[in-house]
Amino acid sequence: MAEVEISYQGPNGTQQLFQLHEILADLSAGNCGATKSKGDFGKISVPDRAELMSGMKFNPTSENQWLILQLSISNDVVPGPHSYSFTFNQKGNKSEVKGFLKVKDRYLEGLSGLNFYTDFWQFPIAMADYYKINPWSDQHWLEVEKMFNQLSAINQHSITTQVFWDLYNTKIRPLDQMMIQIKKSSSGKYSYDYSTFDRYVLTGMEKGISGQISVHNLFPWNKFIFYYDESKGKVVSLQTQPGSAEYNEFWKPFLQNFEEHLKSKNWPRKTVLFIDERDPGQTIMLAKWVKEIAPGLSMGYSGDFNSTLSSLMKDYSTPVNVVIQPSELSKRILASQKTSIYTSCFEQPNQPNILLSSDLRDIYFLTQLSKARGYDGYLRWAFNLWSSEIEKSAIYSDLPSGDAHLVYPNGQVSLRYLVLEDALEEISKLELFAKISNTASMINAINRYFLINIEKDRFQMVKAMKNYLND
Repeated sequence: MAEVEISYQGPNGTQQLFQLHEILADLSAGNCGATKSKGDFGKISVPDRAELMSGMKFNPTSENQWLILQLSISNDVVPGPHSYSFTFNQKGNKSEVKGFLKVKDRYLEGLSGLNFYTDFWQFPIAMADYYKINPWSDQHWLEVEKMFNQLSAINQHSITTQVFWDLYNTKIRPLDQMMIQIKKSSSGKYSYDYSTFDRYVLTGMEKGISGQISVHNLFPWNKFIFYYDESKGKVVSLQTQPGSAEYNEFWKPFLQNFEEHLKSKNWPRKTVLFIDERDPGQTIMLAKWVKEIAPGLSMGYSGDFNSTLSSLMKDYSTPVNVVIQPSELSKRILASQKTSIYTSCFEQPNQPNILLSSDLRDIYFLTQLSKARGYDGYLRWAFNLWSSEIEKSAIYSDLPSGDAHLVYPNGQVSLRYLVLEDALEEISKLELFAKISNTASMINAINRYFLINIEKDRFQMVKAMKNYLND
């Protein structure tokens, strides 16, 4: 099809054009792991992959073309109503879209000062696998920088790090691909190389992500540890449980050495050893053990709420349908502990999520719900765990579509990412209105528990909040 050029007339500002590409997805919300692999789910095509066009022109990929036209108004535009128009020109055939903007006499500083964060867990090794490049090569570091730029734009709070290769370590990889290289000499002594870890953290900080360093693998789902055994000349693995002799023999010297390394970088206060949906009792035992041997280290947890566990966790994230009692939340606030909500593959189709099959209005609801509960942010387990076919299909054998990614390769974001940016701007407006009495009423309204399970009422609430914030 012939190229389409777009021209703009209206108040001064900048324009960006995103061409949306359809992604094959399935309707499997609420199904994870075995339940997903055994199920047969309907499939849909969703316009989600958002390609930023260079200039205001594009080549249509089909007769029905999805586009996002993003208009940012200059600060010097006089408040009041302004007309605008976009003209589409394809080989002399023109079509015009007109409208009106009402410019307010208010100004948002952007998201950098927002008292609300996102925490999307990063998978840099998955990026290297997709591009078929060596992890931690010069080319890989360029991709890491692009990833952190994308994260910074949505007020990302944490740098996701791991002791081994990634959060789940489903296969053994070479030693030099480990984020922290661990060697065991023939005499049984461990040594640690933090150079990749340090560079990764510093790269994130240089891009403005400096709230927290989250370190995974202390209590992973598969319970494996890995290290390079010099006597055997290869990386070996061992499955252990917290509290076992093998576990303590491996982790004690590491944690003590790691604590000293963090002190040398002035990072201890920023660092959290993160545990993901593991047994609360074992996690409590583990947290107490860590405090004994490395008292300068803090811990974080995602999962159901547990009062005893909460007192030990600097960072705690609970599922959307879990409500922390006000007395427990007050304890966390007084202790300067962070609290957030998260969504995963377990939410049912009628519940709010950020999947490809989710309603985009739920992104506004989730961020506002976290704010309404008095929490600090929103967590999501995967920013870029890509499959080899992710630019065309987001169908996984064990996860619902969209559960494992918010962005696409080659610098492309998603429609969900763009909506999240807008939702965070709404949070910024909500903070500006915080001292107005009507704002408290709106916050209380969105915090009603039944909205989590009733889509119609939830979307009406989102609409009411949007009208209020933009009135």
